[in-house]
Amino acid sequence: MKFCVENDLTPFEFHDAEFSFVSFDGSDLTVSVKYLNIHKGTPQNPSDSDMEIASAHITFKQIHSVTYEPGRTWKTGIDGASYPIGPLVVYHNHAAIPRILEELQNGLTVFHFEKEENGGYSIGGCGVEPYLTITFDFDSVTVSWDEYRKKAWYELHRQYRFDSVLHTPDGDEHVQITVICHDEPVYMDGIYVDPPIVSAGCKFASRSYWGQGYDYLWIDAFADLQKHLPEGVFLKCCLTCRHGNFCPGENKVNEVFCTKDASIVRKNAKQYFHLCDDFQPQSKDFYTYNDYLHSLKKV
Repeated sequence: MKFCVENDLTPFEFHDAEFSFVSFDGSDLTVSVKYLNIHKGTPQNPSDSDMEIASAHITFKQIHSVTYEPGRTWKTGIDGASYPIGPLVVYHNHAAIPRILEELQNGLTVFHFEKEENGGYSIGGCGVEPYLTITFDFDSVTVSWDEYRKKAWYELHRQYRFDSVLHTPDGDEHVQITVICHDEPVYMDGIYVDPPIVSAGCKFASRSYWGQGYDYLWIDAFADLQKHLPEGVFLKCCLTCRHGNFCPGENKVNEVFCTKDASIVRKNAKQYFHLCDDFQPQSKDFYTYNDYLHSLKKV
């Protein structure tokens, strides 16, 4: 195959990968893997994004110290805590391997694949059993593949959180702003939406408020969020401040420049949700080189 990594699993992200059985000769196990991601900047992936591998083969040489633990049923006690029902069942070595092969033959979705502190590896996932745990070790491992499918799913659906402030009739209130960016099509409220799309939201007074937009700088999403907030409540941050100006040269997401001293310099770059004592809301009576007020009028 075109690409190969030997005896190093650290470049890979296994969350939501799917393992399928290829072969087992009694000591060497080979699986086919879909939805496996590899980190950016590695020799095999010099791109600026983590990438999803189209299809990979992983061969574990001389597997040993194998266990298979099926999931257990849990019940909530009167104290509100959860407790397992029935005894813990763990199959070892020759008793474990047939059960693992059955899971692989039916397809195993991997939730985590981690190196254990005391040696060996642990896989948690879902297959024939709703949840199962496999532990094992091996003498060597080879991961090989021919091509990439696309950017990793978490690169195409990115999520950010920022601490911010809302001005309310009862005073300022600290909230957390969540921003979700989709770079591939998604269903929203039952409607198929083409990318790019940005959602921005926060929770205020026990209710969630969201705005949507398409601007790569997120501005229209914040303006739409503002439109959905209750009357008298507004975002209070550098983005919405009359001193928060964009760069005349090249704009970057989550970057505005503070011009309260009437001097635009690089050292005054601020993140959108920064806030200082000199905050003044934007208005039509004060020119600010910033699309927020313009977007607010459009949505």
